[in-house]
Amino acid sequence: MSKRKKQKIKSTPAGERTADPVRTVAAPKTAAPTQRRTERPAHPLVFGRQTYLWLGGGFLLIVLGFLLMTGGRGDDPTVFDESVIYSWRKITLAPIIILSGLGVVTYAIFKK
Repeated sequence: MSKRKKQKIKSTPAGERTADPVRTVAAPKTAAPTQRRTERPAHPLVFGRQTYLWLGGGFLLIVLGFLLMTGGRGDDPTVFDESVIYSWRKITLAPIIILSGLGVVTYAIFKK
C-alpha cells in the first residue's frame, strides 16, 4: 500500500474506509472526417504520355534488332555456310537498329 492510502485510512474513524475516487478515462480522440481529393493524384507519374510512347518505340526497335540477328541454321549441320552466318543483315543492320533503339530510349528518358 502506498503512503497516501495509509494516511487516508488512519485519518478516518476506526473501521470506516473511504472508497478511492473513481478515475475517469478520457475518450479517444476521433479524427476529423477526411475529404476526398478528386483534383489530382497525390503522386503524379514521373513521365508524361509522350515519353512513354518514345520508350515503347525504343524498346520495339531493340526487339526488332534482336529478331533480325536470329537465324542462320542451315539444313545440314555438318556444312558451315558463311553467307548465312556472316550476312550483312546480322553483322551490320541488326546492331545499328539495336543501338538506335537504345538511343531512342535514352532520348525519351532525358527528354523531360
